[in-house]
Amino acid sequence: MRYTFFSCILILCLLSPEVKSRSLSEKIDALIDQKLPSSTVGILIQDAITGETIYSKNPQTMFAPASGVKLFTATAALYQLKPDYRFSTSLFQKGGNFYIQFTGSPSFTSEKLKTLLLQLKKNNIHAIKGNIVVDSSRFKAPYHAPGESYDDLGWYYAAPDTAVIINENAIAYDFISSETLGGPVTIKEKSPSNGIKIINELVTVSKEEAKNHCNLNIEVNKNNTLKLFGCYAQQNGAKEMKLAVPNPPLLVKQEIRNILKENQIAFNGHIVKGEIPPDAKLLAKDDSENLSKLVSHMLQESDNVYANSLTKELAYSLTKDGSYKQGVFAIKTILSQHSSLDMKQIQLADGVGTRYNLATPKQMVTLLSDIYKDKNIQPILMRALAQAGVSGTLRDRMQKTSLEKNVFAKTGSMHDISSLSGYMIRQNGSPVIFSIMINGINKPLYVAKALEEKILLAVNEEQQDKSSQ
Repeated sequence: MRYTFFSCILILCLLSPEVKSRSLSEKIDALIDQKLPSSTVGILIQDAITGETIYSKNPQTMFAPASGVKLFTATAALYQLKPDYRFSTSLFQKGGNFYIQFTGSPSFTSEKLKTLLLQLKKNNIHAIKGNIVVDSSRFKAPYHAPGESYDDLGWYYAAPDTAVIINENAIAYDFISSETLGGPVTIKEKSPSNGIKIINELVTVSKEEAKNHCNLNIEVNKNNTLKLFGCYAQQNGAKEMKLAVPNPPLLVKQEIRNILKENQIAFNGHIVKGEIPPDAKLLAKDDSENLSKLVSHMLQESDNVYANSLTKELAYSLTKDGSYKQGVFAIKTILSQHSSLDMKQIQLADGVGTRYNLATPKQMVTLLSDIYKDKNIQPILMRALAQAGVSGTLRDRMQKTSLEKNVFAKTGSMHDISSLSGYMIRQNGSPVIFSIMINGINKPLYVAKALEEKILLAVNEEQQDKSSQ
């Protein structure tokens, strides 16, 4: 009898870790069934040190990770271009002509263009006798990623990716609904650009009508005209929204003329498209912040302009052909050399995360694990990721929970897609690598976001329970 009692105790002790593991799996499975029973969910959570799998569900299934793809772009850029790389926008002269070379610097602004052109005066040049040539040859058409939706083309996050980038090729407007239903919507530009024409045919409707019966539509024209038509939901006060500049090189021509006129630099010539002759003299240049900071902005804010620009710059650095197709080739080539990923098994269409991209949670965790083991880029990537409750796309998430300040991750979102991939520091300081991908969401996106957080909380609580035993 005594032998039987101690045998049972021994068996229970041997089984207890497995029981605990099962209980975590059951808890997460129940959360998924409760919150998103009709969606497809893929998850892999591993101990960053041992590689032990903490939880998995469909880890080898292909998902659209949306902006989670930017992790591939960022990693490839840091390996190929190096953390101190900077984009340069340069002013050259040959004879009476002046040349501005744009190289896709994603952080270049109107103010930086003004500073660059004012170098003419510092070089004692107060009149331009010839033409101004804009060189944007570094990046090739098309200027929208292959999977970009037509419906998105008028919005800032789908701004065209030419080598000419100024103010992220977007302009901010205040939208003000009418006090009466059926009344016109007022659209006010936040800062004058003198280059974009808005045709406003929007009408004010109730929130119910805007949700169920009509849309806000944008028709894009290459002469930098945006036609807005359809409906806009009635609301209090102004709402800021950013629209894409359809033709950035056309806008920059107007910006150049305005700057020269405002600063009394005489110019009666033409602004034309062309390339810099090899013997042109460099007068001045503007260097962007280093790549580490650009990558940090791209990942934290999920900035598509930065991601597209880095994709084409990777293409140019590897093949001298700054196109999306070559950008994908570059990312795959670079990561094949610097990670353990089989890039042939990952479907990349761009570096930003359109619907055409597919990857598995296992592939994402493999990338994150390789990054974690590489002491050269690990600190850069960890700092570049959004931090829960603190920065970027996670600044308003996981607040007042044990996850706050302890999750560093890249988010991904489309209207029926959500993903979260990155690192979690548990209560005892041990790191976890995770990737959660959810496709086919038929509920509001916040339901999927909440599920991601509950899954990570369950893992964290499991570790706390083990520590207290």
